[in-house]
Amino acid sequence: MQTLFKTALVIYFLTALYACGNTVEPIRKQSWELNDSLLKRLEVDTAAVTPTAHQVSLTGKITANEDKMAQIFPMVSGIVTNVKVHSGDYVQKGQVLALIKSPEMATYTADQTISEKEMLTAKKNLEVAESFYTSGLNSQQEYETAKNEYDKAVAAWHKSSAIVDINGGAHQSTYAVKAPVPGFVIIKRAAENMQWRPDNSDPIFVVADLHNVWAIINIFESDIAGIREGDKVEMSTLSYPDKTFSGKIEKIYNVLDPENKVMKARVVIDNPGYLLKPEMFVSIKTQRHSDTSSISIPSRGIIFDKDKYFVLVLTDKKPGVAIREIKVASTVEGRAQVTAGLVAGDKIIASRQVFIYETLQDLQ
Repeated sequence: MQTLFKTALVIYFLTALYACGNTVEPIRKQSWELNDSLLKRLEVDTAAVTPTAHQVSLTGKITANEDKMAQIFPMVSGIVTNVKVHSGDYVQKGQVLALIKSPEMATYTADQTISEKEMLTAKKNLEVAESFYTSGLNSQQEYETAKNEYDKAVAAWHKSSAIVDINGGAHQSTYAVKAPVPGFVIIKRAAENMQWRPDNSDPIFVVADLHNVWAIINIFESDIAGIREGDKVEMSTLSYPDKTFSGKIEKIYNVLDPENKVMKARVVIDNPGYLLKPEMFVSIKTQRHSDTSSISIPSRGIIFDKDKYFVLVLTDKKPGVAIREIKVASTVEGRAQVTAGLVAGDKIIASRQVFIYETLQDLQ
């Protein structure tokens, strides 16, 4: 009974509205316009003709900076008796790395001792000759002879001392292998009871300062024409996949490796915290230069929607901005190469563009 009453009531009101000629007005969308006040608060970029840039992926590995690396070759022969450091250890300048028992060092030490005694004897003889010469008991020539003998003895002592210092500064028969620079031991070939000879072709230790390192990169033949010294590069490693290391190509070695047909280039990289280790593999991205040009814009103003790229272009017609679809060929170092949809000089909104884009979509 209640249902029939409600139905009758609705029919009554609808009939009354129709009889009075009332109609329901359609909802109208509010208009929107890009005014000067809002425009002043927006970032605006300009489409420009720039050299076409292509990103290149290369490979390489980390090596020590050879300008801050010391290869240590003991200059005497002998038997290694004590190794005091291991690979990866940090050492100070002058720190003893190993000891070598050497007959040559025994000879150098003996020569230093003999020359010191001869110097002391020559000094006493000079003092006696000077005293006699002052008292008139000998001639000036005898005094000059004694002085010359003393000078020769002093020179011989300095020479023997320098030889000992050059050869590690040790005494008796022990040669001390010392670090000539501070840094990390990146190569260690010394082992106890190892026999060392001065004509060995490989260093017994290599010490390197790793505050900055080199990345030696491989440039394939197809990319040689587009890579230049001074180009910026970005590198990543397997150890730190979320971290990017930046540097620039300092030197290009203009010869091809005969084995793998690549040209080598060197990148200098700051290495705070010593994250990069020698022999570490790196993936490298850089920009290949080109003689062609194309329209490009900073990528910050691009909107991606429905698998397409759009930008907001300023216009002279209301509402002052228009949505325009573009074709993007590539994006390198934050700049997009556009093959269709823009001409040089177009003004592109580069901030709050998503909000404005959605507002314009609602008005359509």
